Amino acid sequence: MASSSSDQGATPSLHFKYDVFLSFRGYTRLKFTDALYHALIKARIETFRDSEGLRIGEKLEGALAEAIERSRMSILVLCDQYPTSRWCLDELDKIMECSGNGEKRPVLPIYFHVAKSDVQYQKNSYEAAMENQEKGRYSHRVGTWRSALSEIGKIYGQPVSEDTPWGKAIDNIVEEVTKRLPPLPLYIDHPLGLDSELEEAKTCLKLGSHDTCFMLGIHGEGDELSKFAAELYNRIRPHFVSASFLSNISEKTTASGGGLEDLQKTLLSEMREKIKQDIGSTFRGSYEIKRRLGCKTVLLVLDDVDNIQQLNSLAGGIDWFGPGSRIIVTTKYEHVLDEHVSNNGVEIKKHYINKGSSSAVKEEIVVELKEDFENVINQLKDEGSPENVVSIVGMVGSGKTTLARKVYNSDEARVSFPCRAWATISQKPMLIAVFRELLKSLKVPKTEYENSSEEELEEKVRKCLNGKRYLVVLDDVWDTDNSWRALRGCFPTNNKKGSMILLTTRDHRVANVWQSKNPHLMVSLMNKEESWELFRKEVFYRTVCPPELERIGRSIAESCNGLPLLIKTTAGIVAKRKKLKEEWEEFKKLLPYWSIAEDKEGK
Repeated sequence: MASSSSDQGATPSLHFKYDVFLSFRGYTRLKFTDALYHALIKARIETFRDSEGLRIGEKLEGALAEAIERSRMSILVLCDQYPTSRWCLDELDKIMECSGNGEKRPVLPIYFHVAKSDVQYQKNSYEAAMENQEKGRYSHRVGTWRSALSEIGKIYGQPVSEDTPWGKAIDNIVEEVTKRLPPLPLYIDHPLGLDSELEEAKTCLKLGSHDTCFMLGIHGEGDELSKFAAELYNRIRPHFVSASFLSNISEKTTASGGGLEDLQKTLLSEMREKIKQDIGSTFRGSYEIKRRLGCKTVLLVLDDVDNIQQLNSLAGGIDWFGPGSRIIVTTKYEHVLDEHVSNNGVEIKKHYINKGSSSAVKEEIVVELKEDFENVINQLKDEGSPENVVSIVGMVGSGKTTLARKVYNSDEARVSFPCRAWATISQKPMLIAVFRELLKSLKVPKTEYENSSEEELEEKVRKCLNGKRYLVVLDDVWDTDNSWRALRGCFPTNNKKGSMILLTTRDHRVANVWQSKNPHLMVSLMNKEESWELFRKEVFYRTVCPPELERIGRSIAESCNGLPLLIKTTAGIVAKRKKLKEEWEEFKKLLPYWSIAEDKEGK
C-alpha cells in the first residue's frame, strides 16, 4: 500500500491502516453500533472502533488519534448523549481536521434519534450538553467543539429514527460506505525520489482553481513516465471525489488488449457511473463520457498514450468534464499532445521528464551543468553584440545535447523566448527532415506541411519565425559550410527582437563559420570524483557499492576519460554483470579492445 500524502491530513510517511473509523457514545455499543460494526466487517470493510481502555490522559492521542489519521473514512453515530462526552467531541474535532470538514476524506454522520438541525445549531439535547461543557473543566475547548458540531451538522447523512428498522438502515449505511470509500493509493514499489519535479507538476495543475478543466501532458523518452504519473496521482487524488488511472493505454487499445470501448467502460465505472454491459461503439462511449462527467469534478490519468485516436475517445475536450477537473496524459510522443491541441482546441500544459530512471538526479552530475548552463543562458540573453548564434562545443559523449536540452526546456528560455524550435542536423542532413522537425516543434499541424516541397517548407519556417523573439536549437552540426548555407535562408534577417540560434558541434570551425559569439562554450569533462559518482549511480542506483568493488569501479570509471556518455554506456554493461571483483577485473582488461562509445551524442 502506498503512503498517504499530507493532503490527506496525515504525515507522508503514514500508511492507511483502516477503511473506517467508527465514533460513537458508549451506550449505543451493545445496540445499534455493534450491529453496524459487524455488518461493516462482514462486508470486508476494515473498521476501527474505540474502547474505554484507549481513553487515557487529557488529550486525544496515541492509538485513537493514529486510528483517525490512518482511516480512509469516518462514521459518527450522533446520538442525544454524544456531546456529553468530551472524548467523543475530541474525536469529532480530530475527524473534521483530518477530513478537511469532509472535503478531503468522506465523513458519514448517522443522526441516531436526533435531528440534523439539533447537531448543526446545538439545540435541544445538544444545547443542554454544550452548556454543561461550558461549566466544566474543559470549557476552553467548547468553542472548538461547537464549530466541529456545526460543520458535521451541515453534512447530509443517514437518519435513524425510533421507527426506522435497524436492518434496513444498516444496509443503507454499508452501501453508502462502499460507494463513498475512496480507493487506495496506487501501489508503487520503488518511488522515483523526484519530489521537486512532482511538486513542479502539481503546481502546473493549479489545483486551487475550479474555473475550468485543465490538461497536463507529461512527455519524455524514459521508461518511468507511468511511475511519475502514479506518484503524482497519489499526491492529488484526495482533492477529487471521483478519479480514474487508466494505465498502459497503448497496449490495451490493441485487439488483444480489449480496445478503446473497453477502456471507456472502465473509465466510467471507476468514476462511479453505472453502465450497460456493452456501450455499442467508441462514438457512443465518447458521448456517454461527456454526458455523464460533464458536470463532475474528476481526476483522470491517461497513461502511455501513443496516438490521437486514444485521446479523442477518452478525453476529447475540456467540456467533457466539469469545472475543476484535471486530466493528465503521459506519452513518449510530444506530437500527440500538439495534435490534440490543434484538432480539439484544448489547452495542454506540458511537463518534460528526462530519459532514464534517475535522470533528474543524475543530470546534475553529468558535467558541470549548473555553471555551463548559466554561461549559455547569459550568452543567449546578451543583446549587446551583433552575433545571434551561441555555440556549445565538445567531443562525442561530452553532454552537449544534454546541456542544450536543459537550456531549451528551462524557465529562463521559456520566458525570454516565447517561440522555440529544435532540429537535429547530424553529419549528412536531409533538409526536408530538418524543416519538418522545426515546424513540428513550432506546433504547426502536420497536414499543413507533410506534402510540401523543400522550398515551401523553408518558407513556412521563415514565416513562423518572422516577427517573433525565437530560440532555435540546431543540434549536432558537423560541416563548416554546407549546413550554414542551406539553413541560413529560413532565419529572418530583419528580426530585431533579440532572437537567438543555439548550436551544438564538435568543431570550433563550425562555430566560426556560423559567426558564433565568443568565447565558444566548451563543455566541461568530468573529474575523477564526478566520473565515479556517475558510474556508481548508474550501476547501483540507490544501493551502496560494496567496499571490495570500489577500487576497481573507480578505475573503470577513470578509464572513460571524463566522458559522460562513455561512463554511462560502460556502467550499463557493468550493471548487467555479476557484482564480483573477479568479474569487474576481467571486464577492465577487455576495455582497451572494445569500442563502447557510440558515434552519437548522449542525451
